[in-house]
Amino acid sequence: MKNIIFDLGGVILKGKAKDILKKIDLNESEYNELVRFFDDWNDMDTTDMSIEEKFNNYNFSNNIKSKYKDTLIKYYELRDLNTNLINLIKELKKKNKVYILSDNNKDASLYYKNILKDLDGYVFSYEYKTIKKDGKLFDIFLDKYKLNPKDCYFIDDTKENILVANSKGINGILYENNDEKIINYFKERGLI
Repeated sequence: MKNIIFDLGGVILKGKAKDILKKIDLNESEYNELVRFFDDWNDMDTTDMSIEEKFNNYNFSNNIKSKYKDTLIKYYELRDLNTNLINLIKELKKKNKVYILSDNNKDASLYYKNILKDLDGYVFSYEYKTIKKDGKLFDIFLDKYKLNPKDCYFIDDTKENILVANSKGINGILYENNDEKIINYFKERGLI
């Protein structure tokens, strides 16, 4: 039995958080004001701050505050799931354990934990005040679930995170928006 660890954003969740703005009818000025909300996101991934607190602390125009508050503070409900990888997870779970290791804020993490509730475990950066690229989050994850890194595969869309995983002895797999490549990777190793 192996341990398969997925990142959320850019892997199980398609694209970036700010991509939800493409689903809203915005003029150019509104788009430019709203997209800045997503630019400095690392602070959200390492604190208990709610998205609503971030929104309230942000210097939006009154028009944006009244029109788009609900959309922004629940942006995670608008993100698209990668159904190919969701189906892969179901197949992987037949022979392996599957986990989530994600740099993510508290609100989104709780939401996705509920949606992906049949997995074997979760570690989110906000809980430990550190992100994957710092390396400590991988140590926390391995210790929490008592896993041998050699028995783990980690899928992430960021090369830097893959290099950190590899430095911890975990088999890192860079996800490059190619679902078939990831599926074939696990097929070739007899994990599905």
